[in-house]
Amino acid sequence: MILYHRFMTAIFSLLVSQPSNEGASVKNSHLPQGSSLIQMKIPSNGLLALTVILLSIGLIACTPNLGASTTGWNPAVASDGFVYVGSTDGEVEALVDSGLEGVRSIWTYSGVGETIQGVYTTPVVGTELLYVSAIDGFLYALEKETGTLGSTGWRRPQGEREGMRPLVSGPALDEALGIVVVGSEDHNLYAYDAGTGEELWQFTTGDKIWSTPVINQGTVYFGSHDKKVYAIDLVTGEKKWEKETGGAVVARPLVWSGMVIVGSFDRKLYAWNAENGEEAWSQPFEASNWFWAGAVANNSTIFAPSMDGNVYALDRNGNLLWEHQMGSPIVSTPVLVPRGLVVASREGKISLLNTTAGDLGLEREISFHSIDPPAEVKAPLFAPPVDDTDLSQVGIQDSGDDQRESVYVGAQDGTVRRIQLRSGQNQVWCFDTGEDPVCN
Repeated sequence: MILYHRFMTAIFSLLVSQPSNEGASVKNSHLPQGSSLIQMKIPSNGLLALTVILLSIGLIACTPNLGASTTGWNPAVASDGFVYVGSTDGEVEALVDSGLEGVRSIWTYSGVGETIQGVYTTPVVGTELLYVSAIDGFLYALEKETGTLGSTGWRRPQGEREGMRPLVSGPALDEALGIVVVGSEDHNLYAYDAGTGEELWQFTTGDKIWSTPVINQGTVYFGSHDKKVYAIDLVTGEKKWEKETGGAVVARPLVWSGMVIVGSFDRKLYAWNAENGEEAWSQPFEASNWFWAGAVANNSTIFAPSMDGNVYALDRNGNLLWEHQMGSPIVSTPVLVPRGLVVASREGKISLLNTTAGDLGLEREISFHSIDPPAEVKAPLFAPPVDDTDLSQVGIQDSGDDQRESVYVGAQDGTVRRIQLRSGQNQVWCFDTGEDPVCN
């Protein structure tokens, strides 16, 4: 089992590495048999080696279970002086963030069983509870103060179900309506009462759901491996509309300026009217590789990262304004801060980009920070939300205790870093969530 675990982790790393423009095409083995959603370019010698290995353990004839074969992506979220991270050791850890004075752990949650196995997507912080979707197939609502289920927390589904499937999708919370939703590899989107954990409804798609849903004005938007994007009524679970793309949709949709904007594994970025699903652009924007990470936007521009290593800046009509090459695929969803756009390449380069239009060339990159020692970054970046007015200001952060204008980066080596964006990029602290020390 350990050997299989390590092997499949390596295989999944191939799936989130940049395909070559040369060589043979193979279907993504993590998709259902018979699907032609994705083609991955691998140099012919690499394809031969991969084929030999897969044949030797009999994996070509089956669909590997992604969730059971990896340890997650170490995502972190910050709120009110605390940082919560779903570690690669299969735990949830809460940290007190004291800024320049450092960081310390206050509780660790390992789950009801041995561990929760890992987390792919950023936990969601509620008023009293922390919502975490885990590889073990459960959605956890943990008490923020105690780090336990306690008297008010819960996990769903209740008890062990036969054929439990991983939760690659992250949760989405509407505190006003008291509803939390999450997608599962069992093809269903589930809605629960955010306070009690009571199941309110479930909506079934044609395939796995890796896409983290987004809630906007009473509607849930998400994608599925069945190549479709859905709009679902948050209260009733009834479908409002669905749209088909040419590939699996794993990115978190962006709801912006009355549109739903999301990329697909067909290498296209789509935009639909959020209310009725009508096409908002004359045609989708096409990159040279998959759209895995979600797009983000400020008050005038959409920023869409691609597995081809480019960040594409588009206007509201889907026209290209500029692009910036990061040097390796982008799996991590970027964030906007008052100084610009922060993007992480898979190889661990964190770049702060100027978001203004026009051809800036190499001057597009204001500053960069490389993870040291080198480590891959796949988890979504996190920066505390700021008002739209703050996105045009510079230097709003006055002290290390203010979490604004800092970016939190979870890396595959089990570390979490807080990077402060003032003059250049300064690492405020580095914390090891694992047993092996990495941070200096």
